[in-house]
Amino acid sequence: MNDLLIKGHFKGLDIAFTYAVTTKAVNEIVLLHNCDPVAAHILGRALTGALLSAAILPEKQRLNVCWKYKGVLRTVLADAGQDGSVRGFISPPQLNLTEDNPDELYGELGDLQIVRSEAGKILNSGTAPIPLHDVAKDLAYYHCISDQIETGLNVMIGFNSDPENPVRLCQGWMIQALPGTDLERFDRIRRRMDSQDFRNRLGGETTVNALVELLTNGESEFSGLHVESGPSPRFICSCNHEKMEAVVRTLPIPERMELVQKKEPVKINCQFCNRHYELSIDECIAAWNRKNG
Repeated sequence: MNDLLIKGHFKGLDIAFTYAVTTKAVNEIVLLHNCDPVAAHILGRALTGALLSAAILPEKQRLNVCWKYKGVLRTVLADAGQDGSVRGFISPPQLNLTEDNPDELYGELGDLQIVRSEAGKILNSGTAPIPLHDVAKDLAYYHCISDQIETGLNVMIGFNSDPENPVRLCQGWMIQALPGTDLERFDRIRRRMDSQDFRNRLGGETTVNALVELLTNGESEFSGLHVESGPSPRFICSCNHEKMEAVVRTLPIPERMELVQKKEPVKINCQFCNRHYELSIDECIAAWNRKNG
């Protein structure tokens, strides 16, 4: 099943939806970061949730979503664009835990920060506490509390025993209330997303129509779907030498002086793709002397 992204709305119910299959993109990122099974499960669901949220943005905009927890798991970051591109990482990638002990894994109350940007310029940002110890549910909670948009979000991921191809299937579904939505009906449909029938369906190969049929069963006002195909999800990292120079420019003057004295190249690793960059001292000095802009 190829990666895909579909969005639209339920006619007659004033509910928007986004559906994504992200198996190949998630598999590539999980392998890149050498995640253990629990880390792969968490990162895959975070990446898919970010893609579902970014899909409804205006053209060329991006979401940078950062979950900060206080347990063994510290950070999950997903950067997704309206164009279907996604990258991310998890720290640490080797958790050596099961998800059966959420207090040890997630710790106390965490925080989630979302930054919306376009062409590298920040449009808005926000931070909110996240209490649910689940990256998908915590993202939906953020949309409800901070964005004040009622949201339901569910992501399922399954695995193979093949270490070279660990992700068998990863797909997610999101609904959001449009203006004028009957909130009682919306909540009823959102609860159906947590049902075992829906989770089983989302955990295997399925279709938009099959998922919608489960969610809208008994809703007499439902009159069909409006569907749009979006760009296919894909892993892309936008790092380059110039951006690494920008990182070097953020170093305080004492650290710059220490680097010059050592006369050793500066080595930088991209957290998203693990690509290694090396800048000579001459390149660093040129970057430090370059005027902003």
